[in-house]
Amino acid sequence: MLLGLAACDAGPSAVLPDGAGAAPSSQAQPEKAPAWAQKPDQAVSASAGPVEQASMPIPGEASYAGAKAPHLGEPLPLPKGPRADISETRYGDWPLWSKNRKYSADENAHYHFERHGPEFSAKSYSDYMAMVHGFIHNPPPGTQTLKRSNGDTLFYDPKGNVFAVMTKAGAPRTVFRPDNGTAYWQKQKQIESERRTPRRDSFGAAD
Repeated sequence: MLLGLAACDAGPSAVLPDGAGAAPSSQAQPEKAPAWAQKPDQAVSASAGPVEQASMPIPGEASYAGAKAPHLGEPLPLPKGPRADISETRYGDWPLWSKNRKYSADENAHYHFERHGPEFSAKSYSDYMAMVHGFIHNPPPGTQTLKRSNGDTLFYDPKGNVFAVMTKAGAPRTVFRPDNGTAYWQKQKQIESERRTPRRDSFGAAD
C-alpha cells in the first residue's frame, strides 16, 4: 500500500540536485559521455522550471544534514517490471522518458542510464528501463508518494532508498538513490510545502 502524502503546489517545479547514489570511488562512470551529455550541468532548484526542463545533465552530489542513505555505496538492483519493446519514445505502452525542448526522451533515458544505472547494478540499458518502469508503475510496499498540482508524482522508498519522479503521462523524469536518504526526501517535502504556502509581505497581505 502506498503511503500517500498529498501536496499541491503553485505549478511545475524541479527536484533537488540528486546525489550519485554511491560513494564517488565506487560509482562506475561511462568511459566517454555522448556529445549531448557533455554540456555544462544545469542547476536544478525549487524555483526552476519543470523537472523535465533540467533532466539532463543533472547536478552533482547533494549534501543535506540528516540520516544517511541505507545503501550508500552499495549498488543494489531494483525489482524488474515486465520486459517490453523499447523505441526512441516508448517503453511498451508507456512513454520512454520525459522530454523537453533541448533533449529527446531517448537522449534523457540514455543519460540517466549512464549516470544512475550503476546504482542499481543495471547490466544494460534495457535492464535499467525494466527497473525504472517497474518501480514507478508498481512501487514496492511502504513507498511514500507526493503529488504535485501539475500532475507529477514523487516517490520515495525508504527501505531501498530510491527516489523517483513520474509525469502525469507515466513517463519517468528521474530515478536514483539519494546520498542522504531520508533527509533528501524530507527536504523535498519541505520545499513542496513551502511552495503551496502563500507568502506575506510586510503589510501582512498574502502574495
